[in-house]
Amino acid sequence: MMKMNAGIWIGIIGGIIGLLTAIVVVLLTGGKTGIYISLAMLLFFAGIFYLFYRLIFKPMLHAARLQKTGFTGKAKILELRDTGVTINNNPQVKLVLEVKNSFGQKYNAQCRVLVSRLHPRAYQPGMEVPVKIDPKNEKNVVIDFSGSAASSQQLSSALNTDTLKAELEKLQEENNAIAASGRPARAIVKKYTWLGAYVNGNNPYVELELEVLPENSPSFSGKARGVMAEASLQKYQPGQEIFVKYDFYHNSRVVLDHS
Repeated sequence: MMKMNAGIWIGIIGGIIGLLTAIVVVLLTGGKTGIYISLAMLLFFAGIFYLFYRLIFKPMLHAARLQKTGFTGKAKILELRDTGVTINNNPQVKLVLEVKNSFGQKYNAQCRVLVSRLHPRAYQPGMEVPVKIDPKNEKNVVIDFSGSAASSQQLSSALNTDTLKAELEKLQEENNAIAASGRPARAIVKKYTWLGAYVNGNNPYVELELEVLPENSPSFSGKARGVMAEASLQKYQPGQEIFVKYDFYHNSRVVLDHS
């Protein structure tokens, strides 16, 4: 993976110091006009920095996060496009991918990646590459550069179809029991996490972290898992209010109230 090496950081810090020095000099020697010149310089270079952040630094930070937290998958390169951006003479390209998660389900996504000038044909249409998939949004993917034992362990321990079916059946039994005798309450969605699988089409298996708000009791935190209808996903995003039922004796046990 092409990382932000020491040379890039030195260049960024040096550029900021140079800009601040120039602004101070203009302010001290330019009089009233110097204020406007300094403001124009600040706005101009702030715009340049924001552009570099959006095109270069933000994708790097995003990729670094997903290397640690993403689900492992595979992808076939469908298309390769030049972005017109280069870093240390290494071009940045956009890859159009057909992603295959650990359950064999496929969908299209895009990502950006730097290509070493020493290996210009490292990514070509038709190639299969390892990827990391964002648990919060399966469309966010990055090339998996880890190649580590941890990555292999994550892949080998990923749920297969049989274990997923067994897990969902057990979860349904537990949820039915809580739904039948549990107490109703409102809840605020704090976090939405995709668990790496779809069921019966594009219905994601997810976990919701909730702040449960019983009517006559203190609020408490809980989690609920389940398969969400694709058409209803907007209702379960962070900040949304939903209805749940919880076990009065073990209030960490929470299920969604679909009644």
